[in-house]
Amino acid sequence: MKTRITIFLLLCSSLVVNVQAKDYSKHNKGYFCDVGVAFGGTFPKNNEPRAILEVFTTHGYQFSNTFSLGAGVATYNTETINIYMQFRFNLRDINETRTHYTYISVRAGYSWSTWTGDAWGDDKGPIVDPRFGWSFYTKAVNLRWSVFAAPSFYQFHFIPKIGLAFEL
Repeated sequence: MKTRITIFLLLCSSLVVNVQAKDYSKHNKGYFCDVGVAFGGTFPKNNEPRAILEVFTTHGYQFSNTFSLGAGVATYNTETINIYMQFRFNLRDINETRTHYTYISVRAGYSWSTWTGDAWGDDKGPIVDPRFGWSFYTKAVNLRWSVFAAPSFYQFHFIPKIGLAFEL
C-alpha cells in the first residue's frame, strides 16, 4: 500500500493543467515539467546486488533554448525520498523545430530513507546523478520524451541507470 501511495503522490504532484495547447516541438522559455521512470541496480560492497526502480518528477524554468534549472523529488523502490536540483544543457541550440537532440544534465541533492534504521530518515546521504540523454519529438501526438543513461552516486554507492521521461 505504501508503494502505491508514494507513486500516486509523485505522479499527481506533476500534473499541470494548461488552458492553452502547448507546442512541444521546441523548448520555449518558461515553466517545464518532466515525469519519468528509471531502472538500475546497486552493487554494495559485501552484499548482493539489488534492482532499483526510480520514479521522479522535476519542475523548473527553461531560461534559454539550451539551459534549464529545476527542482524535483524522486524515490528508489519507495524506500527513499530524494530531493534534488537539476541543471540541464541541450547540446544544440533548439531555436527551430527538431525531432531529436542530445542533452546532458546533473541532478544533485539529498536522500532520506523511509524505513531503514530505528526511526524514519536514519539512512540518509547525498545523491549525484549526471545524465546523458536523447530527447525526441513525436509530431502525431505533440509529445516530447527522452531516454537517458545515468551513472548515479547515491549515498556513496554506484547505481548505473537507464530511463524514460516525458517532458511536459
